[in-house]
Amino acid sequence: MARINHTPDPNPTRAKARARRNINLVVWWGIALLLLFLLSMGGPWILILPLIVIGALVVTNTIQVVRGDGAEQHAIAPGRLAQATADNDPVAVPVTRAPNRREKGRRRGTLHFAGGRLSFTFGPNPKSRSKTTDEDLEGQTIFDVWPYDIVLGPRPTTMRPQLTLTIDGVVHVIEFTMPEDLAAGMLGSVVAGAWFDQLIELGATSSGST
Repeated sequence: MARINHTPDPNPTRAKARARRNINLVVWWGIALLLLFLLSMGGPWILILPLIVIGALVVTNTIQVVRGDGAEQHAIAPGRLAQATADNDPVAVPVTRAPNRREKGRRRGTLHFAGGRLSFTFGPNPKSRSKTTDEDLEGQTIFDVWPYDIVLGPRPTTMRPQLTLTIDGVVHVIEFTMPEDLAAGMLGSVVAGAWFDQLIELGATSSGST
């Protein structure tokens, strides 16, 4: 039998994020199985609806982890942003960006840190229900700034796991997890928190507001 490799993850941020992901999956699988058990014991049929919704999300999240597509895979290690400049080793992480905390105008793209500067570039245009594309923004960079030109919002928390940047008076809400991610709060706070702390170290300021 092959020996399982128990070598610790050299990236403590990613290790912490993965631990939270695993805890979250165990909890939600437990809820799904509990609902299934209650139904099998003659529980009210109204439980079918939450079982279907929760079951679909749990399966989707599990597949995401198996494929290695979760936000935890892109968690940056301590000092990673400073290293990016010193070693000429840029960081590129898939995220979503919205112009406010209510997530209106959410768009996928890539958050880059290279040459000491932070930037966000739009990804492929999403399709609308009418099957027409939104305005052509693919490949456009919406901001490209030095950390000391950034004003950060409150430090990311489980209830508010996004990175909020104010640049030249414009607010950019950056999220590392998708809305359908059941671990969005627990996981997002760790991943976004690492960016927050390292941007502060590199000269960004925090509004400290809530």
